Amino acid sequence: MTMKKLDVLAPLRPHPALEHKLDELAVELTVYCNLKCKMCSVWELKEHGVPFELAKKLLEQARALGATTFTPCGAESFMRKDFLELVEHAHALGYRTQDIVTNGTMINDAHLDRLERCPSVYLHISIDGPREVHDDLRGEGNYDKSVACARECVRRGIRVGLSGVLMRETLQHAFHLIDLAKSVGVREVSFQPFQEEISGPNKDIPRFSLVRTPKERIAARLAELTAYAKDAGVTIFTESMFGVVPDYLATGKRPIPPGGCYLPSKFLLVDFRGHVYPCFFMRTDADRMGNVYEDEITDLWHGVHHKQLQVLALSERCPGCLAACSDVDSFAGKEDEKVVYAPAKGHWREGEAG
Repeated sequence: MTMKKLDVLAPLRPHPALEHKLDELAVELTVYCNLKCKMCSVWELKEHGVPFELAKKLLEQARALGATTFTPCGAESFMRKDFLELVEHAHALGYRTQDIVTNGTMINDAHLDRLERCPSVYLHISIDGPREVHDDLRGEGNYDKSVACARECVRRGIRVGLSGVLMRETLQHAFHLIDLAKSVGVREVSFQPFQEEISGPNKDIPRFSLVRTPKERIAARLAELTAYAKDAGVTIFTESMFGVVPDYLATGKRPIPPGGCYLPSKFLLVDFRGHVYPCFFMRTDADRMGNVYEDEITDLWHGVHHKQLQVLALSERCPGCLAACSDVDSFAGKEDEKVVYAPAKGHWREGEAG
């Protein structure tokens, strides 16, 4: 019997994602906010991120690495007086998309005039529900301001979407976001599950959390929401993740896209302290790639540490997450594939779920 010779020394082909160009740069420009939302603790930090000139340099370096999306983040970006100068700089550099999450209450006509000249801008205005629900969480009068901003963006041709958070107080009102989008003329909305990391341990987490809610009830609500949005002609950006949202909300299980997460292979985050991470949820000391006050992001992107973090995510060993900033594309079309779950975080423990 002749044994087939095996070429055991043949090198393994590297995962193609390891050679992917940078696609998106996210920078926490500020953690100041003009609102004090009850379910959020980020506004309590009250600190601006990297200074203007360094922010410009980061945009230039990321663009040279291939980035076409700039995501200013943190709290309310319009709290920075130089924010629109950075938006205009990014647009001039050739960024095709600037995803700006905002509460929409600070944006005036002068801001809109400048945003209108930057077609790369895509505003995502946060709406938690009908006026009474939204204003209870964010402060009286803010619902009308946010909706007025969305209407004016549509009128001016500025790209705009509406973003909602699925939590105990808003799940029953989720259809309102679809109705509002249709009435205003917004074509896309986003729903992401409540995040304990954003809420913080000093908040009334049981008030917002859906832990121990029967998964079947959440799944049924999301199925109704999907059908309702389709009938209304409104796209749900995060719809591909709806299959794993019930487990996340009810039990705290953190999913990893089937086949691994590609986000660290195309994304960099610079937090408000200048620390660099491969995504919003890989943010432990071990995940920190460097600091932009000391390191060049070009070197960090090509560094060994970054490759190690990419491999962890691609081999389904990252901490898992579920948000609008997650690797949404990697969930699309994989509804029937087995999902790997990272260990739950927060106050839920195995065996406690209802």
